[in-house]
Amino acid sequence: MPDMQNGGFFTLNFCFGPRSRMFGLIISIDKYKSHEIPNLKGCKTDARAIMNVLSHRFHVPTHHFMCLTDEQATRSAILKGFQSHLIENTSIQSGDAIIIFYAGHGSRTAAPEGWVADENKIEAICPHDERTPDRNGREILGIPNWTINGLLRRVASSKGDNIVRLSSHSKV
Repeated sequence: MPDMQNGGFFTLNFCFGPRSRMFGLIISIDKYKSHEIPNLKGCKTDARAIMNVLSHRFHVPTHHFMCLTDEQATRSAILKGFQSHLIENTSIQSGDAIIIFYAGHGSRTAAPEGWVADENKIEAICPHDERTPDRNGREILGIPNWTINGLLRRVASSKGDNIVRLSSHSKV
């Protein structure tokens, strides 16, 4: 059996109806803006591999996917990608498959006051610009799993519950 931690191979088997199509949001971050977050290697390579499989083996048009890498994968851009490319995309019809792929750092931080969370901690994905100041000097935070889950619910309610979420991250 291949070792997935060291670049082993895997098989994807999809079963589509006669009209089914595929869309997605691909996010991969190797380089972070903040010096507090160590850079990674291989996230963009993983995203390219997914795109190659989808476009060459399954003949999915690349414009059906929004790809955000490194400095493109800001907090704002990721949230806008969910909204504009998935939720508001009139090209996506009920029954179309939707893939959300994230490769980068994840974090665990204290839950905001009033949130109910295990051990009073929440998990988040780390966008490229996390831990840097925004235009108003406020620190840019990660995107909590609660936010991601809310966005996934909005995608599912507008496009159907045909969503695959793939995630690979290391904790900072």
